[in-house]
Amino acid sequence: MEARTGFDGFRLWPSLLDAHEQAQLIEDVTQRLAQAPLYRPETPGGRPFSVQMSNFGPLGWVSDARGYRYQSTHPVTGASWPDIPPLLIGLWHHLTGYAQEPDACLVNIYKGEAKMGLHQDRDEKD
Repeated sequence: MEARTGFDGFRLWPSLLDAHEQAQLIEDVTQRLAQAPLYRPETPGGRPFSVQMSNFGPLGWVSDARGYRYQSTHPVTGASWPDIPPLLIGLWHHLTGYAQEPDACLVNIYKGEAKMGLHQDRDEKD
């Protein structure tokens, strides 16, 4: 399937997931969010994010007074993050062609006035 693009650096794959797969993904994510509930992180400076977040996979991206980092446990519950849904792992392999599975899957939920400001993800070594 060819990706459509309308913006530089952006790709869209319409109909990549059929209705059944989309419903399955919603169910998989909802089940995992019950295990790793949404929370509102803070910047290292103490400002709360507007977005609610969670993670799936061996590691999760977190932010608090100690800074930005990846860790193996939920910052509120202390539990390990749930696994990444198999459908997302399949998409990862299909779209990236990368053999290794991802270490982290960040889940952002934008409600009401939540937004993502202009930023660059450039701190990761890998």
